[in-house]
Amino acid sequence: MAGQFGNSDRDRVLDATDMVALIGEHVQLRPKGREHVGICPFHDDRAPSMTVVTHKGAGFYKCFSCGAAGNAIDFMMNYHKMEFIDALRALAERAGIELQQTRREDGATGGRRALLRANAIAANYFRKALAHAEAGAAANAALDRRGITAEMRERFQLGAAPDGWDGFVRHIDRLRAHSAGSRGDDAVPELDVFRAAGLVRDGRQGPIDGFRNRVIFPICDEMGQPIAFGARQINPEDQPKYLNSPESGVFHKGRGLYGIHLAKKSIIDSRTAVICEGYTDVIACHAAGVTNVVATLGTALTREHARVLKRLAERIVLLFDGDAAGQKAADRAIEVFFAEPVDVRICTLPDELDPDELLRQEGGRARFDEALAKSEDALRHFVRRFRQDFRAANGLSAQQQRIEAVLARLVELGFREMPGLRRTLVMSSLSSITGLSERDLEAALEAIKSPTPRAPAQEEPVEVRTERVYRPSLEEQGFAPPQARARRDAERGLLAILLAHPTLATSRVRLDDGSSLPLTEAITPESFLDPESRQIFEPVHVWLEDAHPFTAEELLAELRGGGAKSLTVDLVMLGERRAPSENLAAEQLQVAIDAFERIRRAQAREFSRSGNASLVSPTTSGEPEALEARLEAIRNRGRDPTAFGRLPGSSGQRAAGPPG
Repeated sequence: MAGQFGNSDRDRVLDATDMVALIGEHVQLRPKGREHVGICPFHDDRAPSMTVVTHKGAGFYKCFSCGAAGNAIDFMMNYHKMEFIDALRALAERAGIELQQTRREDGATGGRRALLRANAIAANYFRKALAHAEAGAAANAALDRRGITAEMRERFQLGAAPDGWDGFVRHIDRLRAHSAGSRGDDAVPELDVFRAAGLVRDGRQGPIDGFRNRVIFPICDEMGQPIAFGARQINPEDQPKYLNSPESGVFHKGRGLYGIHLAKKSIIDSRTAVICEGYTDVIACHAAGVTNVVATLGTALTREHARVLKRLAERIVLLFDGDAAGQKAADRAIEVFFAEPVDVRICTLPDELDPDELLRQEGGRARFDEALAKSEDALRHFVRRFRQDFRAANGLSAQQQRIEAVLARLVELGFREMPGLRRTLVMSSLSSITGLSERDLEAALEAIKSPTPRAPAQEEPVEVRTERVYRPSLEEQGFAPPQARARRDAERGLLAILLAHPTLATSRVRLDDGSSLPLTEAITPESFLDPESRQIFEPVHVWLEDAHPFTAEELLAELRGGGAKSLTVDLVMLGERRAPSENLAAEQLQVAIDAFERIRRAQAREFSRSGNASLVSPTTSGEPEALEARLEAIRNRGRDPTAFGRLPGSSGQRAAGPPG
């Protein structure tokens, strides 16, 4: 519970993490006053909705559209789909902190950590094999032929799968024997984990290596962790040409991007992501100094790719070969332009060359840069391709078929849902090509039936951990909606001031009879009927009683549940807006207490008349006699779970009580 992590690994890591720097590695941020704002990576954000707050010792983010909120660890867990301990370790490594303790065992984190561990073992094995004079000879020769230098081999962690049936399987057996009894990061996963990762498969006489006699290209996530492998043939008779890892709990082909961990910073700095088609193309671009380049993994550009990249960049340039296959891939990528609010451009390299071939030529870098500069807006590319097709049509019937086909394609791509300006640009261009009026084209478009809508892909939700006892809402406790809103607003208004200015907890609260109590005794978690407000105040109350100074960042680390985290950030910012100074905060706290007291008393009277007095508070009856008896008992034991008094110095108050 609260207070137990005062000197823990978690707090040391949070203290050492710069939130703006951390989130800025994944999302473009720009300063806005004392804060930073950017596109939220947790929903389909079209305008900067996320705020990163770091002033006054705080460190948290909040999206005011989807409600995602938290500290640095929350961001890592939700953005990278990590377990708590993995996020903590990643941030510790980033900050150069050596962790002193691990609170969760490896088995409690599910299959993700085991898969990552298996891939890390394999990546290390393949790299050592490439460096071995005999085992890596064929792979090194293949890399030499492609002009891939030793520097690039090291940077991209390239490796070799030796020409044997079970070399890697025997390597796993040796590791398991050597590390018997090891736990955590030193443990070697079970063989089934390596099977799930595609690193081991079953042969006729037992387990065998998943890759053999191939050049290995590790595929990493944005953190640089190997999540899969691409394996290229060395001998032409070994088919297929590329053999890739299967999808797993850490690898999804339609979302992964080769080289993203090395290209991410350049993409953010340049605000442009360049996508090509192959591993060696990416390596060639990076070797030539073009480091904002990644590759899709044997698939066309998907909406998931676009969603990953638009967090980092404003523009996506699709770099395709000039051959027919490249053109077809470019045409398929147009769908992303229609589906996602991102600037997509098409770049076709000269002479039907791929990037690797072009950049190895004399003057290839200059020609490459020129081609990028001439990249074509996806909409213009779409129209230009239609113009070529339309002009090639022989006769009116063929032209009509071309027009109907392009209109049907527009409907399929979701043209009717496009913003008005884009629709106008498309229709104007098609009108100039066909000679038909925009009105006629619109009429023909409306006559086309929309395709049966496909079920939307299930996006992985922002991680929400409740792990708390269910508490009924105010409405479920018997309050009418207006009463529930009034009580909830009063409780949250009080919390907002306390969270923004926790030093006010040293104040004493004046009771109606002239006596006083410390604020922490007059206000307890049981004083709150709103479940989320009570959940937030539970750790805060412990800290205040222990005189333990706390920050919003520390409170976020204690809470479980996205709703409570989001509400906490809202309340901190509300409290700072209402009371930017300590003096004003004391006044606002008195206002909040008075508002709560008025509402509480009114509800007590109403529920007393209705016979539902037990609903006034979880611990007290609403009858006046019962309230007086309860107040006397509280005075005797020094704690009031329901009634708020007045701060010293408030209007209509008698002499101040003893100093706090």
